[in-house]
Amino acid sequence: MTKGQQFLEDYIKFPLYIMTHPIQGYRQFKEEKKGKTSVGLFYLAMMILASIFEYKYTGPVVAMYDQTKFSSISIIVYTIVPVGVLSVANWSITTLLDGKGKMKEIFLMGCYSFFPVVYTTFLCVILSNVVTENEVGFLNLLYIVATFLQGYLIFMGLVVLHEYGIGKTLLTFLFTIVATMVIMFIALLIFDLSQQIYGFLYSLYYEISMRFF
Repeated sequence: MTKGQQFLEDYIKFPLYIMTHPIQGYRQFKEEKKGKTSVGLFYLAMMILASIFEYKYTGPVVAMYDQTKFSSISIIVYTIVPVGVLSVANWSITTLLDGKGKMKEIFLMGCYSFFPVVYTTFLCVILSNVVTENEVGFLNLLYIVATFLQGYLIFMGLVVLHEYGIGKTLLTFLFTIVATMVIMFIALLIFDLSQQIYGFLYSLYYEISMRFF
């Protein structure tokens, strides 16, 4: 198999297979180790690029962003942090409830779930520059379908990776949301505390330098 064929198989065909056959696809993802870190990180990076592309190049009929407030750092953070935090939260909860999924598998599953959103975003941005106001609803429909597919991929991924039923998956998903909120709250407390410590140390340094130097 050539590199081009391997790329097509790993980066396009297999994610598409997961989307159309989630049970079989995620079993291969987990049991046959077909879920690859390089592919997961590729789609995470592509999601960041798609978000930047959307922010900068969405047509004027559709655009809802203030171009003067564009920040690539914010887009990177808002893309990576949710995936990381939700992976940690879900792993923490499912470990207590006999879940079989590993943290790496959960993280990669979350990255793979960007597959429909990435290509839909690029397509919608291109179309947004040629559609009329009456056709904007079609683009919104595409976004809704892509978001639904992403949620579907995540849910089915949790079912297969943890070997849960539908009910237990829903329960752990709710617990994951709660755990995510707790993690974010603790992170904000640590951030606020670190800022206060930094402010205190800087004031102390300033006072010492003014008095003795």
